[in-house]
Amino acid sequence: MKKILLLFSLFLVGHAFGQYMKCGDVLYKNYLFNKYPNLEDFVPRPENAVASRSQTVYKIPVVVHVVYNSNSQNVSDALVQSQIATLNSDFRRLNADASNTRDVFKPVAGDAMIEFELAKVDPDGKPTTGITRTKTNKASFFELDILLFIQASIACDVDFTDPASIEENAECLQEFFEMNGVNFENIFESINNVKYSDKGGIDPWNQKKYLNIWVCNMAVDVLGQSTPFLLGFAYPPVGAPLFPEGSLPDGYEKDDGVVIHYQVFGKGNPAIGELKELNGEGRTTTHEVGHYLGLRHIWGDGDCTMDDGIADTPDASDSSQPQDGTTPTCETLHMKNTCTEATGPELPDMIENYMDYSRESCMNMFSTGQINMMRSMLEGPRAELVGLQASTSDVAVQSPVVFPNPTSNMLSIENINGNALVSLYNNSGILVAKFSYEAGKKHNISDLNSGLYYAKVQVGSQVTFSRFIKH
Repeated sequence: MKKILLLFSLFLVGHAFGQYMKCGDVLYKNYLFNKYPNLEDFVPRPENAVASRSQTVYKIPVVVHVVYNSNSQNVSDALVQSQIATLNSDFRRLNADASNTRDVFKPVAGDAMIEFELAKVDPDGKPTTGITRTKTNKASFFELDILLFIQASIACDVDFTDPASIEENAECLQEFFEMNGVNFENIFESINNVKYSDKGGIDPWNQKKYLNIWVCNMAVDVLGQSTPFLLGFAYPPVGAPLFPEGSLPDGYEKDDGVVIHYQVFGKGNPAIGELKELNGEGRTTTHEVGHYLGLRHIWGDGDCTMDDGIADTPDASDSSQPQDGTTPTCETLHMKNTCTEATGPELPDMIENYMDYSRESCMNMFSTGQINMMRSMLEGPRAELVGLQASTSDVAVQSPVVFPNPTSNMLSIENINGNALVSLYNNSGILVAKFSYEAGKKHNISDLNSGLYYAKVQVGSQVTFSRFIKH
């Protein structure tokens, strides 16, 4: 029953207003949570990440599987190269629009020191371009009959603009679909068909050694016209600290990887069409690789009571992109502040974060907390991607924490050994204090004004950021 309500909700969002799903992360995780009870208990929580144990630039080998039905879906080598370049500039904070990060967030915007390169050697040890091409007879890898949805709404007298109406008539809807031979299990499972040679796609390369990115068509047919519906989806790491061996259902790991709708892959895609205004910068892939490396959506996939688990990203009630078909400018989105801080000054929604749903020209940063999460995944469950010994022992170590929070006059930092260099920034990103801190001591901050501050804590080569409020 939950699946049918979810699909109708997606239909409402995806087509009633001429919109589409930017990311299928919530879609597919909701399906998995419904199919495998208690799976949500094992989803990796970003708050378990710590500062990277090194300042090494981690290089991830990538294989791009282009699975196409038409010539326009067969993206060029040049477009693949442009996507790799976009990933590298975004993750290294070398993107030209990095300067557009607002001052309030500049103290926590960082270089992930993660790079991507097309594989030069395939799993058999042979030279490769890192690109595979597969001709498929499948028109789309998102198998959804929109016309049947419309017929069901008429037969069951459902008002698509009213979620309550969908819920009240859910049993009628399910019966209608079953009578017409629709199996909802197959709809959800079909989005992984691109990862199987015997289902119209291509099998992955060793998922522990390569980041597999499949590029294919995930549009749906609406009265004979192909309409973009799902732009991308990915899986979080399997084997993170909250994924003890044997805790996940069989089959989860074999579907590991990233899938991107062909129209939004790369920068300057000639097939992008109507998606250009919101998704023309190649950052759908940046967003999905963020999921692949353990990040959640910036708003925590819920309202203000939910959180993405990252300390230096402010709460938000939802994604910044409206679901009414409008496309507000970055300047308009900058005015959004959808959640009220419990105490201290207000923080706006971090619409420039790659894990939001804002237009891609507004995106320009990962936060230091997000970077810590991604690097810890590369030092633990995804260690083999970068040639490290696969181990999660280092990932579970607690990171430095500022306390008490809120505080009045004295500041302490726990979970450090020895000395740390601490830099304090105010809410406008201005450095207001810098001092050496000795473990177990307290530092007097009574001279600081009341408000929100960011503490940059450097212990050796490791750097972490924490938010705290000064009364």
